[in-house]
Amino acid sequence: MSRRKLRRADYHVAWIAPVSDLELLPSRLMLDEEHEAPDYDTAYDDNIYNCGTLAGHNVVIATCPPGMTGNVNAGRVTGSMFKTFTNLRMAVLVGIGGGIPRAHESDDPTENVHLGDVVVGWPGDGGPACIYYDFGRWRPGGQLEALGTIDKPDRILLNALAKVVSDHEMDQSTFQDHQQRLLQSKHRRKFMHPGLHRDQLFRATYQHNGQYNNKCVSCDAVELVDRPTRSEEDSNMFIFHRGRIATGNAVIQDGIRRDQIRDQCSGALCVEMEAAGVDAGRPCLVIRGISDYADSHKSDAWRSFAAGNAAVFARELLSKIPPSKIAALDTTKFVVPYPSNPDFVGRLDILRLLKDKLGHGQQTHGTSYQRVSLFGLGGVGKTQIALAYVYWLRQTNPAISILWVHASNTDRFRQSYMSIAEDYQIPGHADPKNDLLLVVKNWLERKDSEPWLMVLDNADDMQLFFGAPSSPQVAAPSSAEPSQARNLSAYLPECRHGCLIATTRDKQLGVRLAKGQKPVEVTQMDDNESVQLLRTKLDNTGTASTDLSLLASRLEYLPLALAQAASFIQETCITASAYLQLLGDSDKNTVHFLSKEFETVGRDSSAPRAVAQTWILSFQQIKQQHVLASELLSFMSLLDRQEIPVEFLSSYNKQKESEEPSDNTDIALTEALGVLKAFSFVAENNNGSYDMHRLVQLGTRKWLISCGTISQFGKEALLVVSHLYPYGTYETRTTCAAYLSHANSVLRLCEFKSEEEAEAKASLLHCMAGYLSFEGKWSDAEGLNIEARRLRTDLFGESNHSTLASMANLASTFWKQGRWEEAEKLEVQVMETRKTKLRVDHPTTLTSMANLTSTYRN
Repeated sequence: MSRRKLRRADYHVAWIAPVSDLELLPSRLMLDEEHEAPDYDTAYDDNIYNCGTLAGHNVVIATCPPGMTGNVNAGRVTGSMFKTFTNLRMAVLVGIGGGIPRAHESDDPTENVHLGDVVVGWPGDGGPACIYYDFGRWRPGGQLEALGTIDKPDRILLNALAKVVSDHEMDQSTFQDHQQRLLQSKHRRKFMHPGLHRDQLFRATYQHNGQYNNKCVSCDAVELVDRPTRSEEDSNMFIFHRGRIATGNAVIQDGIRRDQIRDQCSGALCVEMEAAGVDAGRPCLVIRGISDYADSHKSDAWRSFAAGNAAVFARELLSKIPPSKIAALDTTKFVVPYPSNPDFVGRLDILRLLKDKLGHGQQTHGTSYQRVSLFGLGGVGKTQIALAYVYWLRQTNPAISILWVHASNTDRFRQSYMSIAEDYQIPGHADPKNDLLLVVKNWLERKDSEPWLMVLDNADDMQLFFGAPSSPQVAAPSSAEPSQARNLSAYLPECRHGCLIATTRDKQLGVRLAKGQKPVEVTQMDDNESVQLLRTKLDNTGTASTDLSLLASRLEYLPLALAQAASFIQETCITASAYLQLLGDSDKNTVHFLSKEFETVGRDSSAPRAVAQTWILSFQQIKQQHVLASELLSFMSLLDRQEIPVEFLSSYNKQKESEEPSDNTDIALTEALGVLKAFSFVAENNNGSYDMHRLVQLGTRKWLISCGTISQFGKEALLVVSHLYPYGTYETRTTCAAYLSHANSVLRLCEFKSEEEAEAKASLLHCMAGYLSFEGKWSDAEGLNIEARRLRTDLFGESNHSTLASMANLASTFWKQGRWEEAEKLEVQVMETRKTKLRVDHPTTLTSMANLTSTYRN
């Protein structure tokens, strides 16, 4: 018999069963009818859905991939789910969790949490339904104040829950009928009650004895908690509890930690791993069957039974809601693909500024703007700030719809607008004759539309939004005239009831997107924020603040780099101190760690998952759109990152202009540096020099290596520095000192293979040695002079005037160190050669003779 195939818009209930190999089967057994899944775009949604009808509701079931549970993975599943099925009106999270015994248990055993019971995430005390147990603030006395909470479920679900409770008290519930769906002959053994003798709660301090899943046969029965026991009659009852649920990113298998979580989370009855992620789409009711006590004694005996009971409760709950009521729910949209980030810290000044600029703050006075842009270096936290803002706005202004638009390329932009169109069921959006982007823009601008906030995320490509009309980025539909072709900026809505936040790496683009308003710069975190972020992610209050502060400093206080480091530390179970030792002082090690991929909340699925890779995208974009800026960035990456003289950049630009002459050399240089400043790759100092972000510098070098162009730019850097570095004298001492670190950087990083490069290197070494000699650093000058002499001898022979100059300088360093015989030997050789080549009365010959005389006197 063929299954029905409905439209995506026909599904109104989201059912999330995170553990696919355990929770999917009982979920599907609750369906009255299974449907063929509707078509959807698998390029942006890699979920596999099970669809069907349950008590008159069209339900779509989603699971995490096998072995990939937890908040982040649940967030990715539900983020895609709510974008694909845009008419979902409510959500339930159904599966297993760890039970947390009450601190003071009741004399009535049915009121205490036991294995196989169901805990529903709603305490009914005015507090939050779910709390992030690993996110909070430590108070004096060792008390943790929980800060991360999850929004309360939809009112209609809470009303249905009240009906379930009342019917159960009146013996009018139908749990047993639903359980019969699980006890079919094929699945009966899987979902049968395991037996009261297997429900054992040991003291929190007593650890399991023996192998995992050995049913505690070797555990000491004396260590069992003395609690009211349930009867066989109780075991035949369907027992559920309403209470608070604790959620985090770790599996809890420790009784002491379990009880700490209970106390930290206001008496939580259950601990689990996915609820925070599911909150990405909209409020969700969490339903958990208790499969263990979150201690070391956990086994698999109760898992299927508990998962089945959770599914049974979900069916009972949904059966209380008339299907017609779902379609009538509030149509305010929250189209955000990411969960709230429980690890977000700091940035209060920027959040406050956004509230004031957009007019959402209570203390807002004066003019508010319809558009605000956040600009800053890739990985500095622009998206996370926008994400924190929209979740705050959702709590404080629920009547405002929030729309998230991916702006990294045309396809992502169009896909986001398609999701908005389907979410609102905008008339005409499916007509191929219409311009979808224009349909959405016009609809959002309508006076009768609800207030909205749009986040334009990762808008980094100037050409995409303000490209030349001759090469439009977005073609108009075939029915439109060619002159109607537009770039993406033409599709951004403008109206009094709508606001826009743009995140961009390009300050220049940020100014244009914000209609000329000054963009908000997002810089690196300060030390306190960085340490707080690391503590939050590492969940380790014992780590010394000095270690965390040092780690933050090594990673330039960049949030994405800190998150990446914390991820590596967690995955490898090492300490922050050990991670610092792995980093060492090596730039190579730093680049290696920055290139590792990791998972974090709030990263687009198409975005790079490594810090270094996210910058490489910007490097490539700059290379395509502004060649000189790309070349300058490559050139600067091989110098010292601080106090890069503008003379170097001007000389490099003139060198490039000599290859392709232009009348606007200075203008081109100014524009190119403007691009690099706009992307926050470099910063201009008050004295006109430039600084380069250390991690960006390392990332650029890695990019040059991968492109095979580091030798080319190394040669160009050497030629420029060698040409401009003066010989060290009293008059040139200031310039020599300013250029010295850059000369050392070029010599250290680059390999020189051609004769031209060898000659330039020898000249640079010669001049540097002169400066070091002037400074009295004779030993350092000696080493440079020896290398300069060797290079010049190989290139020109020992009688060449350049070689003789290096030999004379080397003799001088010997003389200054009191090594008279070595000085004499070289000076004699220099003098005799100059006599032959230049005559006895030549000034340089006379200087050599005078130097030798001075040596004899000493």
